[in-house]
Amino acid sequence: MRSLRPFLLIPLFGLLLTGCNIYRVNVQQGNVVTAKELAELHPGMDQLQVRTILGSPLLQDPWHPDQWVYVYSLKPAYGALEVRKIYVLFDKDGKLLGVQGDVKAAAATAAAAS
Repeated sequence: MRSLRPFLLIPLFGLLLTGCNIYRVNVQQGNVVTAKELAELHPGMDQLQVRTILGSPLLQDPWHPDQWVYVYSLKPAYGALEVRKIYVLFDKDGKLLGVQGDVKAAAATAAAAS
């Protein structure tokens, strides 16, 4: 009976130590699109120029080939989930029409700050 005691205590201590892990990791996914990059875009650019500035889009809808979606999410270790979506719209010839979404261009944010 005495020889079973160490075998019972080892798993108990193991379970207690696994609860001591307090380190958490920030989880970042998707395309990071900054206001500076959006400020470089202007109507009339072709798709290759936009891809050079912003990178490849995360989503390309097969039913809407003229719309690219850049999605970014950040889940901080301690905090709420943050999700940003940028929609880049092109005409039928592949020229940039405009940008919609959560991040504003640097020029617009500088003008709003003035």
